[in-house]
Amino acid sequence: MKCLRCGNEDPSYFYKGSKGWYCRKCVRFSRILLQEELESFDYEIGTDVDEYRFAYELTDAQKKASDKCLAILQEKDVLLHCVCGAGKTEIAVASIASYLARGLKVAYAIPRKEVVIELSERFVSIFPKARVTPVYGGHHERLSGDLIVCTCHQLYRYFQTFDLLILDEADAFPLKGDEALFNIAINACKGKIIFSTATIDTGLAKILKGRDYESVELFVRPSGKPLPVPKLVYLDRYLTLFYLAYVLHKTQRSCIIFVEKRRDCRILYRLYSLFFPCTYVYSDLDKRRENIEAFRKGRYRFIFATTVLERGITIPGIDVIILDLKGSFDEGTIVQMLGRVGRGISNEGGKTLLIGKYGDREVNKAMSYLEMANSSL
Repeated sequence: MKCLRCGNEDPSYFYKGSKGWYCRKCVRFSRILLQEELESFDYEIGTDVDEYRFAYELTDAQKKASDKCLAILQEKDVLLHCVCGAGKTEIAVASIASYLARGLKVAYAIPRKEVVIELSERFVSIFPKARVTPVYGGHHERLSGDLIVCTCHQLYRYFQTFDLLILDEADAFPLKGDEALFNIAINACKGKIIFSTATIDTGLAKILKGRDYESVELFVRPSGKPLPVPKLVYLDRYLTLFYLAYVLHKTQRSCIIFVEKRRDCRILYRLYSLFFPCTYVYSDLDKRRENIEAFRKGRYRFIFATTVLERGITIPGIDVIILDLKGSFDEGTIVQMLGRVGRGISNEGGKTLLIGKYGDREVNKAMSYLEMANSSL
């Protein structure tokens, strides 16, 4: 037996109910019987929806990467491997427009709904004549459009639907470590896939090994400035509390303070809100979106966050502090957190600080990655 949706062939995951056999590995999305035939989600693409415009001209390096990406898609998948803030979205736009011009279906899938909301708004300005449809948990009343922007979890609704699928942050949670979800994502596409990422982990490498693809690399940001390299500090938990208070008192900019657990968010917020204008956010916080927007608009100078703000979020003029006292963050996560600083054409810079364990392997790997990326300048 094999599940057509998630690709599972492990017999221990199959269960026979009153109506027949089904796969328990992907039942969290919806229960489908093995004898049921999965159908693609059909809808029509509008005409003249491929016109696009940018707020800023692409750099020569971005144009070169964009042209190469479009050329490769004629025959193969693409691994779009770019540093944080290099403009992966803009590089993919010409490919998206090419498919829309031919009346073909395109989706841009992202791990987190906050990024879906933000990116949908960007695509509305980039493609002024296209119907951009955001789809995420709690917001899936409309599933069709010219360009679908969705969370990875929502791809189960689109079996064998898309001619072009961009899997952004393909090495990140929730795709990372979830083979069933990754297969569901891949099975949503009947054509070519752009795997877009700043870091390549073993899970993504395993997926790519079985596919015909070519890499497009860009290790330079549009500003031409290097990636931020953090100051490393090694302290125990109690000294960290005093040192962090000192740093927050001295800084003149807004700052994201990344922590390991949501419990840390709540505790540190209660402590430091006595002295500083701050808020907090984690994945299942009811006021998650409101708190992020309040920080973005400057109502709070500091925000304590789990990895929910690790990727895709662009907030100009911020610093980043990473509290990794137990060594919980891997290389990709650390690189992405640091990548929140100095984004965009203006690249206002910013300071980065990592307080962690001495000799932590993942921190060392992240530092080596930054050194490699900056060496290309």
